[in-house]
Amino acid sequence: MSKILIIEDTVQLRESIADALELEGFEVIHAGDGITGIQMAWKYLPDLILCDIVMPGMDGYDVLQSLKADDEQVPFPFIFITALAERKNYREGMELGADDYLIKPFTISELLNAINTRLKKYKSVELRVQLKIEEIENELNMRISELKWQVESQESVIREISDKNTHILGQLNEKQAQLMHEALRTIEVNNTMQAMAKQLSSELLRDGISENQRSVLVNLRNKIRNKSVLLNNWTIFQLKFNLTYPNFTSCLLSKFPRLTKEDLIFISAISINLSTQQLSVILSITPESVRKSKYRLKKKLGLEKDQDLEQFICQLGFADHRP
Repeated sequence: MSKILIIEDTVQLRESIADALELEGFEVIHAGDGITGIQMAWKYLPDLILCDIVMPGMDGYDVLQSLKADDEQVPFPFIFITALAERKNYREGMELGADDYLIKPFTISELLNAINTRLKKYKSVELRVQLKIEEIENELNMRISELKWQVESQESVIREISDKNTHILGQLNEKQAQLMHEALRTIEVNNTMQAMAKQLSSELLRDGISENQRSVLVNLRNKIRNKSVLLNNWTIFQLKFNLTYPNFTSCLLSKFPRLTKEDLIFISAISINLSTQQLSVILSITPESVRKSKYRLKKKLGLEKDQDLEQFICQLGFADHRP
């Protein structure tokens, strides 16, 4: 049973719409003003909102803007119902992010058609999230396989390449640009995963979801929290780093054998000048945790308290480890 929130200050119209929707099997909640409507939206998390535009105090535009201020991706379809038929009113509503616009007076058939069309579009949140996760994972696994093949192919010719070869230097610059691209893409993937996790948590707060639906949503949220996708994404970054500097990791480990895989990733990321904020987004930790990780890494590398970690890493000799 889909849940519809009606925000309309005219009691007779509000109750008339509610009665019609209840006869069609919808669960209906309603509010007589914008402020109450916003409160009920976040309390009950409806499947769709019908909202009048012209209301005393907070109008419909303000309601939608307020919801988007709390969450840029409003997690439910939003349909304006209004007597304002001018094109500028329609355009303003759609530019704010409304999904549809019904002009009063409208028939029950027109109302139901608009509601069912929007619900169909937003249907099965867990399925859409699952498909998105699988799409990301499949893409990452394919790219990992391709890069592993490149690494294996490159190992047989590394020793024959001269550091002074200008053509190779051009390739190095291109690979360095690819490294930054991979790091920025990791940030994008991480933000996507966090947005999906937030949406799943919002769905779990809804009233009336079945135990089976709750189980599916919890499993999806746990899958995101396992960070397997993010780890795969970092595997791609590390493989590209090894393609660009094929001997660097082994030389680094020969000097500092206590370094872990996570330490090597951290050093690789710092070497391409990622900021503390970027590192925190990529690794899903706070900036303060990034600073603590840098401090622990300095101790492993035998640095003094006042020595600069970024400068030390840049001086480790990347030029000596080019392909």
